[in-house]
Amino acid sequence: MSIDSQPAPQAPPPTDDQTPRPRYLEVWGDTVVGRDLAVSVVIGIVVSVCALLGATALFNSFVTDSSLAEAYALLVGIAACLVAGVVSGKLFRPKRNIAVDSSDGDTVGDVIRVLQEERQGLGSVGDLPAQTVRELKDLDLYDRFVEAETQAHETGGRS
Repeated sequence: MSIDSQPAPQAPPPTDDQTPRPRYLEVWGDTVVGRDLAVSVVIGIVVSVCALLGATALFNSFVTDSSLAEAYALLVGIAACLVAGVVSGKLFRPKRNIAVDSSDGDTVGDVIRVLQEERQGLGSVGDLPAQTVRELKDLDLYDRFVEAETQAHETGGRS
């Protein structure tokens, strides 16, 4: 008598519909993940308060003027806030994914036409800062704006 054993069936890998989606919040005109924001706030509080209290104890031990010691401790606390911001920024990278489908090409063209019709017009890509030009090129939009600017000059419209 032989017994054939087969591996137990495994659950299928989660599809996009089954993966939990993070909860996004709108804060100061930006969209953030609530959990990441809360952890960043806790990091900021812990780092800055520890630095402030430690610096206060340190400076009070050898600085004779207590108001001067407190001022130095506050500077250390502010520097710690900046460090906490950098740490949080490194831990929680932006979650933005900008995807442009081929079907969005008409939408981009519509947006450019709306910008051209505004009172100030579209402007000139030559006036843009280098960082903005790089971002437009990364998004494959730079050539679209150059083309729209060229067409506006040919037709005598606003650029």
